[in-house]
Amino acid sequence: MFNLKGFGCIVFAITAVATVTAETYCPGKVASVPYHLVNRHQMVVEVSINHGGRYSFLLDTGTQMTLIDPAIASSLQLPEYGNTKVASAGMSSSASFSKLALVETGLHKVTDLKVLVYDLSNLRATGLTIQGVLGEDFLEHFDVLIDNVHKLLCLDSSGAMRADVRGPHTALIIPSEITDGSPPPNLIIVEARLSDATRPVRLMLDSGANGAILFNTSEYLALRQTARLPGTGVDGRQRIFSVLPPQDVKIGSLRLPAVPVVSLAGTQKDPRGKGFDGVLTISLFRRVFIEYRDHFAVLDPL
Repeated sequence: MFNLKGFGCIVFAITAVATVTAETYCPGKVASVPYHLVNRHQMVVEVSINHGGRYSFLLDTGTQMTLIDPAIASSLQLPEYGNTKVASAGMSSSASFSKLALVETGLHKVTDLKVLVYDLSNLRATGLTIQGVLGEDFLEHFDVLIDNVHKLLCLDSSGAMRADVRGPHTALIIPSEITDGSPPPNLIIVEARLSDATRPVRLMLDSGANGAILFNTSEYLALRQTARLPGTGVDGRQRIFSVLPPQDVKIGSLRLPAVPVVSLAGTQKDPRGKGFDGVLTISLFRRVFIEYRDHFAVLDPL
C-alpha cells in the first residue's frame, strides 16, 4: 500500500493566482523552472508527457509518487500495471499503476517514470486546476532549490548549483523501520525539537502545505487544544483540526519561533505515520536546498 499525503494544506484564503516572472537567477546560473502560485503557496508547473501535450502539475515534495488524473491517462492510452490503495486520514481510495516514457518540466526530464493514476477531482475543488502531481520520484533525480523570497524553483543535475549553495547541512532522515514491509518513503524528513514535546520529532518538509500539522500528538505532547478549526486537505476532503499552542521548532542550529500548529481532532488518525510525526511547510524558510544523493538539506529561515 502506498501511503501518500492525505492532507498537506489547510485552505484558509480565497484562491490567489500569481504568475512568476523571476529576474533573479538560480545558484550556479542554473535556469529556473517557470511556475505559478495557487492558494498563495502551491507551485504549479507545466509538464510535458511522452513528447506531447502540456499539462499543469502541482509540484509537491510531500507526495512520494507522481500522480496523474485518469482523464489524462485515458487520453494518452496509458497501460495499467495493477491496482493499489492510496491512504489518507481515515480513508483510502483506489488507484492504478502506469508508466510514463518521458516526463519533462522546464529543461529537465526523467524517463520511464512509474506513476499512479488517481482521481484528482477533490484536489481541483480546492482551487487547483491540475492534471497531476509531480512527486518525489521525479524530484529525486535532481538537486532542488525552492526560493520563496525570489519566487524561484531550480532543478539541477550537473552539480553546479550545489557548489554555490552555502549554509549548514541538515541531515535527511531515511526511516529504517516500516511496519507494513513497504520500502521507506523518499521524502524530505528532518529531526526537530518542539518547545513542548517530550521527545524529538521527525517532520516532513512539504511544499504543498501552508502550516505545521502534527500526527498522533498524544505520544509526545501533553497539551490541551485551544480551539477546533474546519479545513480542507490537499485531497479536497473536509477535516476538523485541533489548534495547539504555538511551538518553537528547532532543527539543528536553526530556530523557528512560535510556529502555529494543528493536529487532527478527536479520534481521527493519520495512517501515514511511517517514519515521521508531522508536516512542516517549506514556506517558513527563505529558501530550501535539497540534495537527494547525499541526503541533506540547506535551510535558510525567514
